Amino acid sequence: MKTCPNCASVTFDDMELCYDCMSPFPQSPSATQDSLKQAVARLQVALADYFSYELLLNKLEGCSLSVGSAAENAIVIPQEQVAAHQLQVFYAHGHVWAENVDATLSATIDEIPLCGTVCIKPGTQIMVGDAHITVLET
Repeated sequence: MKTCPNCASVTFDDMELCYDCMSPFPQSPSATQDSLKQAVARLQVALADYFSYELLLNKLEGCSLSVGSAAENAIVIPQEQVAAHQLQVFYAHGHVWAENVDATLSATIDEIPLCGTVCIKPGTQIMVGDAHITVLET
């Protein structure tokens, strides 16, 4: 049982709202972090010694991140051996997928050339040019 901080009425632990005063119960930080983990896939991006950062991909049908040398990509790799639009990482059918968009230049997944579309799991290493993309969570 928990007590409402607004009106001091007592209710069950799983209630998100006090039905006496209609104020929401504050959520614990761990509950917020757990819901964030379930809502996003995490990718670590590193390009040689120049930069390293983490990207989040929403787990909503059709959400995607583009990879390539063009400025409009979510992950920009400024190298000649990388196509303007090389790779798409997207969420569909409950999974995270990677698709090689430019057939003339190849990305690799775990050191195997990427052909078509592949479902990716945590720990997967994607290479595009000199960039390493590590899938941390899906």
